[in-house]
Amino acid sequence: MRTGLVIIFLNMVAGLINQASAQQQLLKNYTINDGLVSNTIRKVYQDTKGFLWIATLEGLSKYDGHTFTNYSTANGLSHNMVNDFYEDKNGQLNVALNNGAIDKLSGNKVIRDTRLAAAVINQFLKLPTGVILVTTDRNGVQELAEGNITTPKQLFPKQTFSDILLLHDSLIIALEESSIKVLNNNYDIIAEVGDSNVINVHSTIYQDSKKRIWVSTVSGLKLLDFSQSKKGAIVLISPPAFLNIPILKGIRIRDIFEDQDGTMWFATPGGIIKVNPDETHQVITMKEGLPSNLVYSIFQDKENNLWFGTAAGLSKLVTRQSITLYPMKDAFFENNYSYLLYPFKKNHLLVGTYKGTKAFNSLNETFTPVENNGNHIFFEVVSNSNPTLLAGYYNLAILDSAGIKFEKIIPLPLPFATKIINDKNGNFFLEHEGYLHFISGKTQQKIIKVRISALLIDRRGDLWAATWQNGLFHIKYDFSNNRFTIIATRHFLPTESIRSLFEDSKGNIWVGTRYQGVYQFRKNEKDSFAIVNIDQKKGLTSNFIKGVREDANGNYWIAFYQGLDKLIVTNTGFRIFNFSRVNNYFTSIIGMETDDRHILWLATNDGLVKIKDGEMEKVPPLPAYITKVFSPDSMYALTENKLQLNYRQNRLQFEFSSPGFINEKQILYSYRLKENDSTVWSKASNQHIVSYASLQPGHYIFEVRTLGWNGIWGTPATFEFVINHPFWQTWWFLVLGSLLFFAGVFWIVRKRIGMIRSKAAMKQKITETEMMALRAQMNPHFIFNCINSIDALIQGNDKYQATVYLNKFAKLLRNILDTSKQNTVALEKDLDTLKLYIELEQLRHENKFSAAIKFDKDLLQDDYRVPPLIIQPFVENAILHGLKNKDGNEGILTIEVKIMHNILQYIITDNGIGREAAGKIVQNKETHLGMQMSYDRIRLFNKEEMASVKIKDLYHHEQATGTEVTVNLNII
Repeated sequence: MRTGLVIIFLNMVAGLINQASAQQQLLKNYTINDGLVSNTIRKVYQDTKGFLWIATLEGLSKYDGHTFTNYSTANGLSHNMVNDFYEDKNGQLNVALNNGAIDKLSGNKVIRDTRLAAAVINQFLKLPTGVILVTTDRNGVQELAEGNITTPKQLFPKQTFSDILLLHDSLIIALEESSIKVLNNNYDIIAEVGDSNVINVHSTIYQDSKKRIWVSTVSGLKLLDFSQSKKGAIVLISPPAFLNIPILKGIRIRDIFEDQDGTMWFATPGGIIKVNPDETHQVITMKEGLPSNLVYSIFQDKENNLWFGTAAGLSKLVTRQSITLYPMKDAFFENNYSYLLYPFKKNHLLVGTYKGTKAFNSLNETFTPVENNGNHIFFEVVSNSNPTLLAGYYNLAILDSAGIKFEKIIPLPLPFATKIINDKNGNFFLEHEGYLHFISGKTQQKIIKVRISALLIDRRGDLWAATWQNGLFHIKYDFSNNRFTIIATRHFLPTESIRSLFEDSKGNIWVGTRYQGVYQFRKNEKDSFAIVNIDQKKGLTSNFIKGVREDANGNYWIAFYQGLDKLIVTNTGFRIFNFSRVNNYFTSIIGMETDDRHILWLATNDGLVKIKDGEMEKVPPLPAYITKVFSPDSMYALTENKLQLNYRQNRLQFEFSSPGFINEKQILYSYRLKENDSTVWSKASNQHIVSYASLQPGHYIFEVRTLGWNGIWGTPATFEFVINHPFWQTWWFLVLGSLLFFAGVFWIVRKRIGMIRSKAAMKQKITETEMMALRAQMNPHFIFNCINSIDALIQGNDKYQATVYLNKFAKLLRNILDTSKQNTVALEKDLDTLKLYIELEQLRHENKFSAAIKFDKDLLQDDYRVPPLIIQPFVENAILHGLKNKDGNEGILTIEVKIMHNILQYIITDNGIGREAAGKIVQNKETHLGMQMSYDRIRLFNKEEMASVKIKDLYHHEQATGTEVTVNLNII
């Protein structure tokens, strides 16, 4: 390498001390604060649907991935202390309680089965035959089948058994108070080992994948050596030497478990002991995140998550997507901040901090200080350098990869230079004081004035220079004869702020930006590029891209400011998998590298992080379950087929969940309420509750589904219900109502036709009546008599009276003719006409009677209207039949008009001879006709069946003294 530099050798010897890394697993804890019934966790169980059941000292909790549903004596459980449980063929959970009861849980209901109340059951064991073996307190081993408990014949009917396991089809191993018994199918003792100083009811037995039988004893962990060929030849032996771990000695191991990778897990009072297949081990305690060091149980669910039941809560460890933190803070490192990460040889990483540089062996997970580091701080590795160079503020260091030491420390070509890269000929490109420089030996040249954020030499030898604010430069250059020449410069994304560059295995250039996500530059023919942009609009978590790396499967990892996304290559482009969101892992990432073991390494503010890619983007959707359906006043059974509701029960709430526990908060649901052909699904979210109000009567199907990590929607869970119509909307009511309606319409139409006909007839009759009334008013006898009277006055040479008489007669005729064409006239005018008529009758009868019309003057101020001369026949009748035949000239006619209860009332009174005496005198036929016409007119005007006319005979000392007629008219 042509450096042309002054070389300064600095050798500082540091001890080669291998330091075991202090790994930290990422644990998620659950306590009473999260909804558990109690923090003391005894056992965990998963049913066929995937829901978790947690046994505690204070009851039972069901965890559906969203909420805890608790059962205790407060809501029906027979006892709070749960010993064990199993699920029967009907899907019911059978719960063994510490008072001897076995309660069943079906749906959300507790069912007490008094038939099963027996001895206290410690454990269930399901045999291939379907029979359930149970271990009991002081009642030996019993059998549970078809809902009944029986005690088989045995030599130990009153002993206490705590643990039991099936060795194979014909042998059972049972742990008794002070011994371990091997039993055949008939419960005969095949072999036994016993020592009360070693074995007690708190011991545990476990068989691993290698058929080894582990026993936790008073003195620690043991193995059971058993040979079937030698009857009774079983002994407890010490475990392998690699398990000679101090914490496993002399303590009671509460539980033992082996995972699918062959890793052994031991629950102890001092935490969890993890023993790897390579015989290394790790102790997980409260320091690593456990809620308590006292661990009672270990359970692995269907997603391979490990659950640890402790004295202070439940703890979960996700194993499929293993994320392991290696803190950097120790005697060598002042803090966890790591800013440099570089794979310098197979299975080795160079990790740099502000206090020096270390090499990390990824196989044995140990850190080794790099020798001769001195007090130099190196911030970056010079890309493409060979041998490997590290750059600091002032110096470059040459790394001896084999010896893990710095061979030489030499000055930087330019102090405080950053973003340094070598080309294949060993020439330098770097930024110094705002310029991109080219340096080769003594040749030094400024290229462009820009602040550089990243440099890359691609496989064609071209330089890519990313800037902080001025986009991306693609520079073709030549260096020959100590002369640097730029052949071509292309400026891409001129307004972008770029933070990272990466070339993948296909020669594509990836550009990470500050504000616009990531760009892929794909080389086409004729030296052009197809540019693809992927940003938040297309699904990235963030647009601030700090780095890109390609894994062994050809997929891409995108490091943003606080986490990771993964781009999965598809036939049409990329599918975005939000890794950090799904795994709830967010951290500030400084550097990122991948290896051929599907492992991702991160340099972060928290230290070195190892992520074992479990390819969760391939995980299919989890089943969704509807967990509750209720209205404000009712809870509905989930097993009910097509729930029937009345029209008032139109407010429903649905709760749903999915038993996925890798990251419950990131399971996405979509739901819809189908009515008829509705197909609109809700936007995917982590919402677990939906409410519907004011639902109209109809047939509904509620559906909810989950989105798999593979991007595919799962099969919906459904709940069907019907909101019935109110009775007035049912078919029979509508048919009946329609019939009644049409019958009513028919009746109304017919009635209307009748009314129209009746009205027409009435109008005709009114017309005829009015004409008859006119004729009655124009009584020929009256006219003849009036003319004779006028003639007599003329013959008597009483011209004045004749003129008065004639004027009144003419005025009366004019009024009658004027009103003959009107149905009603003003009350005042009608009274004037009536007065004219009375005055003419007085003149004609030579003032044989006196007359008075009485009314309140206010009556004439209002616009009251009456049929013309409606009472004239009654007045005429009083004069002709009552007053005319009275002796002397003392006859009195009184007409009183007044308002009574919204009725216009006429009272016609005379002091004539009375009706009885008048009846004996021959009557005028026209008078009777006029009276009848008046009755008809009054009846028609008032729209009544009988005319409102009352006639009263007046008497004094039983002698007739006249007549009183009352006529009532409706006011209009």
